Amino acid sequence: MTQKSVKREIKSKQFQYLAESFKIWMETLGYKPETINLNYRNILEFMAHLETQNITALKDFQSKQVNLFLEHLEHRPNCSKSGGLSASFINKYVTALRLFGKYLQQSQKANITIKPELLKTKETATFLSKIEIKQLYKAAADETNPYHLRDTAMLSIYYGCGLRASEGAALNVSDLLFEKGLVYVRKGKNYKERYVPMSKGVKSDLQHYLINQREAILNGGNSQSLFLSRNGNRLAVHSIYHRLQWIKKQTNNEALKQKSFGLHILRHSIATHLLQDGMQLENIALFLGHKSMETTQKYTHLVNETV
Repeated sequence: MTQKSVKREIKSKQFQYLAESFKIWMETLGYKPETINLNYRNILEFMAHLETQNITALKDFQSKQVNLFLEHLEHRPNCSKSGGLSASFINKYVTALRLFGKYLQQSQKANITIKPELLKTKETATFLSKIEIKQLYKAAADETNPYHLRDTAMLSIYYGCGLRASEGAALNVSDLLFEKGLVYVRKGKNYKERYVPMSKGVKSDLQHYLINQREAILNGGNSQSLFLSRNGNRLAVHSIYHRLQWIKKQTNNEALKQKSFGLHILRHSIATHLLQDGMQLENIALFLGHKSMETTQKYTHLVNETV
């Protein structure tokens, strides 16, 4: 999934002043023009995100807003190609935020500091336990949930098949090859297509949804999308993400409710669980559609920490 532009327009007069002052500060210190432009644009996006949280002045800023912004970036579609933002790309925002915090401190523009320890310096492959995954499935499948079959199918795509956020959102019904037991990923990372095997449980969840609920949600529409909104349209990545947050809140596990995670954690979880169960890294790499084995090896330390 791609989007044409990123919101960087800010209305707050204070934010506008700080952004311009930050740019002048970098120029004064002799930063390269391309570095100045990148940091300036990234801080504008950060401020625009703050405004979506009804924060228009630094006096209302809280440290948690930094983590919320980084979490937003992990789910924001890429503007120039399919998929989301890479860890190295998000690190550029981390650099900008650290520098902006340094600017605020040195210029005494505001009595706040953006602390480096609040920022993620690399993509950390955290994961949910098998018990926690089961609790998510149980909450999604509760029949008091009017979309219980769709939500269960969504978990099966993102956990059971390990798809990336944009890959799952882009699926059409025709991409489910039940006779072959495969899911056809047409819009993978870097535009690469691949086939992902579906287990018996995943197959059952998907068929149950298609047969017993999807047509009702479609309500006479003609969308080919696998996952539909209540209006019968394709569910966007951010909508699926918010649905996962709703499912999390329906569990009976208070510790799980307090955890901050998105769709990518379901992907990390299945990879870690497969490794715990003895699957070879090479096969997990194929399953996840990784180009490099180094990407897959980040899960190894997680297994070592939990066995």
